[in-house]
Amino acid sequence: MLRPAGLLPRSLVITAGGKIGTDTGTMLMETGNHTKGRRKLVVPGVLGVLGVLLLLLGMLLLHLVRTVATEAWRFEHGRGPIARHDKPGTDAGQARDSIQSALEGAVGAITPQVAHSDGWYYVVRAEAHWDGEPRPTSTVYRTWSLQARIDRSKYQALADQLAQYWRAHGYNVGPFQNSAGANTGTFLTDERHISATSPDGVLITLEMDTPGVSLEASLDGVQYAGTEVYGENPARPGRGPDFYSQQLMVAPPTADDPYWSHG
Repeated sequence: MLRPAGLLPRSLVITAGGKIGTDTGTMLMETGNHTKGRRKLVVPGVLGVLGVLLLLLGMLLLHLVRTVATEAWRFEHGRGPIARHDKPGTDAGQARDSIQSALEGAVGAITPQVAHSDGWYYVVRAEAHWDGEPRPTSTVYRTWSLQARIDRSKYQALADQLAQYWRAHGYNVGPFQNSAGANTGTFLTDERHISATSPDGVLITLEMDTPGVSLEASLDGVQYAGTEVYGENPARPGRGPDFYSQQLMVAPPTADDPYWSHG
């Protein structure tokens, strides 16, 4: 009897070897084995995809770690998202030289000459931004003290000498301030001082009070730097210039000058 094409009797099967058989169980077993073999071939492909995904994930994590480390470094060095917009400020080496020049000029203008003791640089970094990012600028100070006793009757003469020198060199000179006998809220002061600002922005002040006379020079808006620019304080080796080294109680000068120490 003729059957439609493609149909075989239930009892006839085609084995894996291409032979026609009559054992239905054999067909099922062959078909089952063939299916299992195909599934086994799929497993290595899945592992390969997982390996690629893990590799990509590792690269992403490495990139994230590098990005975080870089941003942390920028944050700590004043180059974060806010501080990076700050003005860079005056070059620290230039500021150092300007302060040195202002002090040397002032001391050199005192006649008769008076020996001085050399205080080191002191650096105060600008206040951090609201998010904690450090600013890239600072204020730099340096103080020189006269080693001879200056009689109070000579304070005005000393101030006049420096004011004359400063005006001749283009400084903006302020008035002579006499705070003698004023009460600061803590103690009585005999301070008298006069300040001037150099053409390159250095503020220099002649402070005349007991126990001595000193010249302090400072400059704002300076690129923050340390010992690589200012060197180490010979009196405090191993300390950076941001370490407060000025004595709060200045020892009275003991040297006697024939002119300046007598009224």
